[in-house]
Amino acid sequence: MPHSPDTAIPAPRSAASDRSAPSYHQVLASASRQAVLELLRSRAQPLGVGEVARHVGLHQNTVRFHLDLLVDAGYAIRRSDAPKGPGRPRVVYEATDATDGERNYRLLAEVLAQHIVTTSPRPGEAAASAGRTWAGSTKRRHLGAGAVTAPISADAAIAEVVRMLGDIGFAPEVSSDATAINLRRCPFRELAESNPEVVCGAHLGMIQGALAEMGAPVSATRLLPMVQPDLCIATLKRADPARISS
Repeated sequence: MPHSPDTAIPAPRSAASDRSAPSYHQVLASASRQAVLELLRSRAQPLGVGEVARHVGLHQNTVRFHLDLLVDAGYAIRRSDAPKGPGRPRVVYEATDATDGERNYRLLAEVLAQHIVTTSPRPGEAAASAGRTWAGSTKRRHLGAGAVTAPISADAAIAEVVRMLGDIGFAPEVSSDATAINLRRCPFRELAESNPEVVCGAHLGMIQGALAEMGAPVSATRLLPMVQPDLCIATLKRADPARISS
């Protein structure tokens, strides 16, 4: 069935998303796992499994197990490094800056996502609507009540949305032809893997709401999740100049 233009396309579920997230105490109960986490936190650059194994003196399979638990619990993120030749890109890991408070927010996000899934007949559309509402109210608070804004160009509006997404942690960049915003990092990746329709729908709605609140002559039509392991794409559509001038 074709997807609605304002609904995110669900991403495939990963094996990690089918496991229950370990508790705080389960993650840090292991001295070896703490050593792996401290190593990731001490390095400015992401590390591969082999590099971690050499530094902490553990077998690569053991290190991979510890890294998977750290990723599942939100202490680390996993991504594919830029390819440097033929073959598969190298998988690397880096520590997140998630505090206990941030993990609590993730728990709240998971609770709300699950609520939308179980109570809405169209979870993706409900999440997109929530995202649009959030973006619109945030923009109005920023401008002030009753503020009158001058017309904004499509390029300026896209730049403003990129700034907003960057502040949230998406590592966004505009595509070379300015028809899409490439999102190189998802702050809710683990939750998106288990609830893609809701999480990606909310992110799409946030972009749509921000553009609409600015009265921009451009709209976001779709969010394509996990096009690559470290890439999601929000597609853009510019308004017909003839309609704008009429």
